Amino acid sequence: MSADVAPVCIAELEQAINRARSAQPAIGPEPMLTLEVTTLAALYGRLIYERRPAVDPASLTTAERVALRLWSPPAAAAGGPG
Repeated sequence: MSADVAPVCIAELEQAINRARSAQPAIGPEPMLTLEVTTLAALYGRLIYERRPAVDPASLTTAERVALRLWSPPAAAAGGPG
């Protein structure tokens, strides 16, 4: 993992997913999750499947980085204490 950027742990992903779902719930006759929730959920699922507790931010796609930046709690997004 990159020495200058902290890894994104699975708990941070859960928080980001929950924040996004609370702010933009799936509604309508055929509810769909937002692109950001879908992106974060896919990353979360990949970590679960690979049995990894965290991911190196350098390995994230642009979409994953944007979704995390949008929905991570402010302190986590800035790299500060939770």
